[in-house]
Amino acid sequence: MTSTNFRAGRLSAAILATALAFALAACSSGGTTPSAVPSAVSSVAASAGAIDLNGTTWLLTDYISPDGASYTVPGAVTPTAAFDGGTMSGSAGCNTFSAPYTIEGDTISFGPAVSTKMACEEPMATVEGAYLLALSVVDRVAFLDDGKLQLWDSEGKTTLAFLKGN
Repeated sequence: MTSTNFRAGRLSAAILATALAFALAACSSGGTTPSAVPSAVSSVAASAGAIDLNGTTWLLTDYISPDGASYTVPGAVTPTAAFDGGTMSGSAGCNTFSAPYTIEGDTISFGPAVSTKMACEEPMATVEGAYLLALSVVDRVAFLDDGKLQLWDSEGKTTLAFLKGN
């Protein structure tokens, strides 16, 4: 084998190994990877008055699971949130949902969420369960300097983090 063919073979193997590692990480049994979620103290963008989410759509990027661990949403799962006329609706990962919400200053509260009840495969089921549970405990909302929408629970833990959608 010539040295050029040997190097091309090694490069192809390295590319294949890297692609396989990314695919396995995205599709592992839990489908999630622990993640450091931005600090509420240092990243909150200054806002004058109440936060207005009406007419906006967001993509969930990070969440806290019911056991308190922080996770990044796997690329294969696309939970969304659309805010319109006092209702938040979207996909929780597999099923669709809606819940009434109110915002006063940086305080947010959600009423009971209703959702479809299709059986979901992993990792969608795990993300969906954590997402819908989190809506019942969040009580603070902010836009961050990095463009994220962040929701916290009463203990100040980042519960849900979103990126702006279409």
